[in-house]
Amino acid sequence: MNQPDDSSLRSRLASSAIYPWLVFATVATGTFMVNVDGSILNIALPVLQQEFGVGLARLQWVVSGYLLVITAILPAMGGLSDRFGRRNFYISGLVFFSLGSLLCALATSLDQLIGFRLVQALGGAMMMGNGMSIIIGVFPTGQRGRALGTIGSVVAVGALAGPPLGGVLIDQFGWSAIFWINVPIGLIAIALGWLLLPVGGGTGRDTRFDSLGAFLFFVGMSSLLLFLSNGHLWGWLSAYSVVSLMVALLAGVLFIRQELRVAAPLIDPALFRRLSFSLGLTAAYLSFVILSFPALLLPLYLTRVLDMPLPETGWIMSAQALAMMLSAPVGGLIADRYGYSKPAAAGMGLIFLSLLWMASFGLHTHYFQVLGSLVLFGLGLGLFSSPNNTAVLESAPAEKAGLTGSLLATVRNFGRVSGVVFAVLLFGDAATSTLAPASFARHTGLVLGFAAALSLVALLLSLGRMRIRRAPSHKGMPVDTIEPESPPPGRIR
Repeated sequence: MNQPDDSSLRSRLASSAIYPWLVFATVATGTFMVNVDGSILNIALPVLQQEFGVGLARLQWVVSGYLLVITAILPAMGGLSDRFGRRNFYISGLVFFSLGSLLCALATSLDQLIGFRLVQALGGAMMMGNGMSIIIGVFPTGQRGRALGTIGSVVAVGALAGPPLGGVLIDQFGWSAIFWINVPIGLIAIALGWLLLPVGGGTGRDTRFDSLGAFLFFVGMSSLLLFLSNGHLWGWLSAYSVVSLMVALLAGVLFIRQELRVAAPLIDPALFRRLSFSLGLTAAYLSFVILSFPALLLPLYLTRVLDMPLPETGWIMSAQALAMMLSAPVGGLIADRYGYSKPAAAGMGLIFLSLLWMASFGLHTHYFQVLGSLVLFGLGLGLFSSPNNTAVLESAPAEKAGLTGSLLATVRNFGRVSGVVFAVLLFGDAATSTLAPASFARHTGLVLGFAAALSLVALLLSLGRMRIRRAPSHKGMPVDTIEPESPPPGRIR
């Protein structure tokens, strides 16, 4: 681990038992900053609308433009970091994100703000595509689940802290303060990254990069996100929607063709021949689709059916993040000791039960029941996420850890966007009309019942992984066989 270009301090730290956790703290700082930024901006939208005097259709690009770019370039960032070094890309991501935050704080028009948010998106993608892979690289097998579980808690805390922190900053210092706060945090994270993150890890600058595949993925994913995010505004059969969908489909077909024929693909199709990888990634996608259903519908149910004031609604909805913050490290710890499939399946089982509970809500449901269901949902999500993510990362070759982590982040963003779309489509015309409380409760129950069915599919996928074992193939790429799962060496059966 001691390399010629290491500082003497890093060399000494690298030999200590606490070094993995020092690296973890560095990654956690950037992760916390990105997640606070993602949740803090929503509360600023009304202030930005008044500040710039624009309608919601233009204002939403402050949020959707960031999400579109970050999702569309994540695999490219992960693949490049595998080639040129994850430390370099993570620190560069911190630099771009901090610079973008500074420029956003200084923006004098909405167009400037949207443009500078894209600089933030570039930095965010470089960090998201590397954070989990850096952690996997410094923690040994048997400790990775707990580390990734704790990162899950950092994500939850960041999302939870964003709205109240944003409210205080905007009230005291104005909207630009929500971007200024990232600058000192980013500088601290850059210094920590330069000092602590392990040097090396790239496969070399002479490795070919699938630039055409990266371009096709960007075009396809951004067009698909445009269609999903704006279809309800444009009309699903409007010219804008049809063109966006056709471009997405064409780029998708060309991308798959490119990946199957190129020698060094952006996303190696061989990864998906591993059942543990494919099932885990599919279950992760479903979990983020499911996450959007209660996040969208329950605040409306609490205010429109149970007639609960908005502040109390906010506190009740925060119960999910609090529960996830507590259960994610526990899920990782259990996974390190007993294997990943069982805690992931148990967590998805809790999600299934919580959604069935939510689907039963009616006119006279007590708010304690809503609170209890959200706690159960958050506990299940925490138990599921960290074991599932660790299993996906460990099912891929070490030299593709950056790409694998970026695919998980892509699935997370795409799952949340498509989950909102599915929930609105299932709600039907009721989503845009004023319903009586009884009718609104009935529609909410039906949609959450569908979410429960999706969670049952994810549960079956998680249970199926219990019988998967890895075996070497003749081409050097491990494949999976169906056998009972055994814990890795050192774990308790």
